[in-house]
Amino acid sequence: MMQHNNIDAKTLKDMMERGERATVVDVRKQEAHAEGSIPGSVNFDAYDALHEGDERAMEGLKLPEGSRVVTVCNRGHSSAVAAEQLRRQGYEAYCLEGGLEAWKAL
Repeated sequence: MMQHNNIDAKTLKDMMERGERATVVDVRKQEAHAEGSIPGSVNFDAYDALHEGDERAMEGLKLPEGSRVVTVCNRGHSSAVAAEQLRRQGYEAYCLEGGLEAWKAL
């Protein structure tokens, strides 16, 4: 279920299984992404910048035009900020509620 520009792990998994287009952007550090991530996700290491409150942390991320984006971090805090920044750039962006921890719990 999507609420307030969030998406839960089961909804994301169902969308992926149906082949719906969404770019999953993992904003954690590169090492964390390498240790385990959502299949098909792209890593954009913005964790430190997001944590420090950098309003431009997501600048430089190249996404397909008109792409639906789902941001993910460990528990959902940094990815919520990332999704908001991407929405301000004009993307349809959602935050994965509960982050990777919620995904792993499926």
